[in-house]
Amino acid sequence: MKYNRYSILTLFGHICTDINQGALPALLPFLVLYKGVSYTAAAGLVFASNSMSSFIQPFFGYLGDKVSWPWLMGAGAFLAGAGLALVGFLDNYWAIFGAVCVCGIGVALFHPEGGRMANLAAGEKKGAGIALFAIGGSLGFVLGPAMASIALTVMGLRGTIVFLLPAVGMVIVTMVSLKGLNRISREAQHKKIAQRHVLGKDDWKSFATVAGCMTGRSVLLFGLTTFIPLYFAGVFRLSATEASNTLVLYAVMSAVCTLLGGHAADRFGFHRVIRFCFLLLVPFVCLFPLVGSVALAIAFLAPIAIGVNGPQAAIVTLGQKFLPNHLGTASGILFGLSVSMGGMVAPGIGWIGDHHGLAAALYVVAGFAVLTAGLAFLIPARK
Repeated sequence: MKYNRYSILTLFGHICTDINQGALPALLPFLVLYKGVSYTAAAGLVFASNSMSSFIQPFFGYLGDKVSWPWLMGAGAFLAGAGLALVGFLDNYWAIFGAVCVCGIGVALFHPEGGRMANLAAGEKKGAGIALFAIGGSLGFVLGPAMASIALTVMGLRGTIVFLLPAVGMVIVTMVSLKGLNRISREAQHKKIAQRHVLGKDDWKSFATVAGCMTGRSVLLFGLTTFIPLYFAGVFRLSATEASNTLVLYAVMSAVCTLLGGHAADRFGFHRVIRFCFLLLVPFVCLFPLVGSVALAIAFLAPIAIGVNGPQAAIVTLGQKFLPNHLGTASGILFGLSVSMGGMVAPGIGWIGDHHGLAAALYVVAGFAVLTAGLAFLIPARK
């Protein structure tokens, strides 16, 4: 598929926004060292950013369905970057807390409108377009910690100023493209009015099943990315660097699988891709704790990456199809609330790992894989 400039713009915006979410955890050791922030207070900053972002995203999505404001993508990316950039220049903890909340609000502003525009810009190839948009988030979470580590090592805490660069860049790109974005949005609105009888009513019941599937996938995502490197280090006795490298390899596989999954959904159908991927995932996640070879365990990462990341674009696009009159709301829930629910479950899985071992934690993740696969088969065909 040849992507148009507006699909590329949503990809760029997603990278520029999620860089800040990815970088925040990397700032915490510097805040503990130079600002005297306690571990509990540091964890509170991450919770504040994620919760602020997650729970207000559906509201901004609903707002975006009422009024079309593509400029919110630039505004959201700017607030996210500006909030994080301020962190290094503040000394009071609650001022830092406020800056982190501003960052979370920026993230919440971007995702619903970004997901809606990614859908509209994709034309008939919704799966591929949403997959490209989703990869932007993955790249942001990978680039953010690297960017923070380099900047703060060289410049100290005030190195957070570098996060203004992608934020300002996204504002410029959005303003330059605003005329075209508004045109796409107006055409979609006119088409929706003209075809309201074709689009039909929103199917909230079916959407809830899709959102549940996305939440289950989020638990799998957080659980696997947390425990894969820990498992290689604790069970196979790899060094910290070697164990981290397995996560880098898994991240690369995940990005490729996300893109291929979107193309496959357009070609073979959204339901088929979702069900196939989760069915593929179940046996490999269940058997992973039993593998006794490093090489075989690494080989297992490929089908696991397919199972977790292959259905992402299909799930989001199908969710948007069930809410054809509320694309922004659907994007806000699926990219915000559903994803963050997985992050909230992850600490509980960590507690099981602490008290019963890493294998037990992975078996809990496998249980979620079975549950999510079951939900995938409950998603009805769209009327």
